[in-house]
Amino acid sequence: MCGIFGQFNPKGADPALVERMAKRLAHRGPDGYGIHAAPTLAFGAGRLAIIDLSAPAGPLFSEDCRTVVVFNGEIYNHRALRIELERAGHSFATHTDTEVIVHGYESWGMQVFERLQGMFAIGIWDAPAERLILARDRMGEKPLYFAPLADGEIIFASEVKAIFEHGGVRRAVNRAVLAEYTVLGFVAPPNTLFDGIFKLAPGEVVAIDGGGMTCARFWHPGYATDNPPAYPDAVREVRRTITAAVERQMMSDVPVGAFLSGGVDSSAVVGLMRQFSPYPVRTFTVGFAAEPDSPADRKFNVDVRYAAEAARYFGTDHRVITLPNDERIAWALPHLIASLDEPISMPTVVQTVFVAALARSHGVPVLLSGEGSDETFLGYNHYRAEQMLSRYLRLPGLLRRAVLNPLFERLPFEPLRRLARKAQQAAPEARYLEWLRRVDHQRASALLCNVPNAGASAAALAAALRPYLSAPGARSFVEQVAWADSRLVLAENMNMRVDKMCMAMSVEARAPFQDLSVVEMGYRFPVGYKLGGDFKRVLKDAVRDLVPESILKRPKWGFNPPASDWLRTNLRPLVDTLLTRERVEAAGVFRPEMVAAVRQAHIVERKYELWSLWTALVFHLWHAIYIDESFKLDDGFTPARLVAITDPIV
Repeated sequence: MCGIFGQFNPKGADPALVERMAKRLAHRGPDGYGIHAAPTLAFGAGRLAIIDLSAPAGPLFSEDCRTVVVFNGEIYNHRALRIELERAGHSFATHTDTEVIVHGYESWGMQVFERLQGMFAIGIWDAPAERLILARDRMGEKPLYFAPLADGEIIFASEVKAIFEHGGVRRAVNRAVLAEYTVLGFVAPPNTLFDGIFKLAPGEVVAIDGGGMTCARFWHPGYATDNPPAYPDAVREVRRTITAAVERQMMSDVPVGAFLSGGVDSSAVVGLMRQFSPYPVRTFTVGFAAEPDSPADRKFNVDVRYAAEAARYFGTDHRVITLPNDERIAWALPHLIASLDEPISMPTVVQTVFVAALARSHGVPVLLSGEGSDETFLGYNHYRAEQMLSRYLRLPGLLRRAVLNPLFERLPFEPLRRLARKAQQAAPEARYLEWLRRVDHQRASALLCNVPNAGASAAALAAALRPYLSAPGARSFVEQVAWADSRLVLAENMNMRVDKMCMAMSVEARAPFQDLSVVEMGYRFPVGYKLGGDFKRVLKDAVRDLVPESILKRPKWGFNPPASDWLRTNLRPLVDTLLTRERVEAAGVFRPEMVAAVRQAHIVERKYELWSLWTALVFHLWHAIYIDESFKLDDGFTPARLVAITDPIV
């Protein structure tokens, strides 16, 4: 099952509403859907058939029909759980992983979620208790939204668009989190940018009955680095663990392929997949139309070249989709924002949806990715920078404040200027905000109008980030930052982007590096095993015989499209239509004069205002699609259409 939805209403549920929700999420469940109705609950699930293709779509029941489950995701340890439950006397009617949740809840109650290894959004109806239980997986790979209404009514779904099938759900902006969206580019749970619509946090479970709603966490991760294995043993453990994770996540009754960027992570996944596949692994990547060896080609097609090298090395069945450098990108972007539900101001959504469309058009509905490795094994540049900053902060304060900071701020070397700025942030959460932000808080305050606390956005946001830095067992700020990145950025930015873009194309994305075994193993290794002379040291040593040396040594390269230039060219019609003074004033969120100034600076004066302008454009697209509904989309958003628009114009 790949999309769930439903209504709990003490005054009586409405199955017709849930039918409409099912149809609204047909892209998540193209192989059918099913609905279960009880007096106070109606819920259902759509199916993207991957395991046990003969199993029915929709809810699954216990033997006595007292427990009913809807489920989106994959349970990778379902075979082991099935054996345990059968030995306990449970009788299974299907071979799906969904059914272990049904019988697991009967045996273990709310502890069932602690036993599940996988990615999931789950709804369980406990009929005798008249209780609905909702849960989201530990790493936040699958989304789950809910809207509390009057008199105890709750609407929930895998995507917000289905929630709006209920006529009583208001279309309004959550103004309290506008500064958060503008600075970070996304909104942290439990909030969304929709007023009155919330989302579960990773590892969270919610129980709903006639008495109200209670929330709890079923996973409490933390570091345990006191007695790590010797480094050579750690290298061997990493290899064993990621190998087992890849093998588990290849379980499928349909073809499984992989995203291949030519980086260490995706290359390691593909190299391991090759060990378990009797056929060449089917790999997919995305590039951009540009003159060979032009500056644009050298900047934006780096992954294409490394992916081609990895594909040759592993002997994969490799496909590349090339995005056009013309106005067809402007047709696609509104569909992507609609598919996201809540806006994420990351241009990388474009590549993700096109590569998913390519895979689906070649009959591959499951893709493995390398997402999640950087957070566990410390692969981002800001981890190394934070290590340097921590050492810098150990210097005498007077020397830093009176001599070094002023000197660094005057130098033309941006990394040293950034070091000086971050060194002045005394509070850990303020330092983290400096690493995390897309738009600085001064610019956000200038952009936003009539927004609560916009002027104090830095302090308010920093305070909101504080809980994410409270990593149990952390010995350094680097570990705190990585832990926060996995709980927040990975879950609410990257995983949301990957899930929504892939499911829009009816493709399921899986991430072996987010497997529970891999994450918990990584939490047992000290920072020196990961940043000891190189990024992701222990991981690279674990796959050194598997991945080409050139890929192991390649520099870190962002997965970014030429969005800055697009805003001046291919996306200019959207900018000119959606960011007029009249439209900006009507939305009442951004200051028209500031938006106009940013447009002028970026487009006409060719200054670099990518993040401010992209953030404003994405917001106003989202607002026009979801809030005032003035922007109407056509019905042609399909894998075939996306692949077709990448063909050259003749």
